Amino acid sequence: MTSCPCFLAEDPTNRGRYMSSIISSDIREMAKKLRKEAKVTVRRADKPAAFVLIVMKVYHRKLDLILADTSKFEKLLYNLIEETKRETNKTIETINATAMAIHHQTIIREFSPGYLYSNVNTHKNDNPLRPIISRCPTATYYLAKSLKNLLTHYVPDKFIIALSAEFLSKRKRSTSNGTITFLDV
Repeated sequence: MTSCPCFLAEDPTNRGRYMSSIISSDIREMAKKLRKEAKVTVRRADKPAAFVLIVMKVYHRKLDLILADTSKFEKLLYNLIEETKRETNKTIETINATAMAIHHQTIIREFSPGYLYSNVNTHKNDNPLRPIISRCPTATYYLAKSLKNLLTHYVPDKFIIALSAEFLSKRKRSTSNGTITFLDV
């Protein structure tokens, strides 16, 4: 099924000092050594609880193919961070001026663009990558977190499904022909 040079290893869900009963210490040390030599990278598998060792050149080639899709990505000619901070701060100041109880902090720190990484789809042919863009270093990250915390209080728990298994279970039990809507914040 796989033509990608990658190797699977279990991902212990129990963190801390837990040591895998599947992965021997020799294999663990070999993975660390390969990673230090920058010939491979260690990525999470997309579906199973596992890690994947993938050759760095293959990983970069697959990421380049993803980024080459101009229907999803656009190459920017300049850094948009300062412009984003200015526009967002204008909005925050407007909200702060009109809202009585809620006060959002303006964006003043230095930030960087989000970054791309990926998980490996080990359950698909040629192990394609599932791209993930991390917004943690971005200018709007903390504002998004505070808005999420604010909005969460207004959405009743009965309308929140956190796990796909829970969604599938509810869907199987449902006889409704209604509309399903997803909100991902």
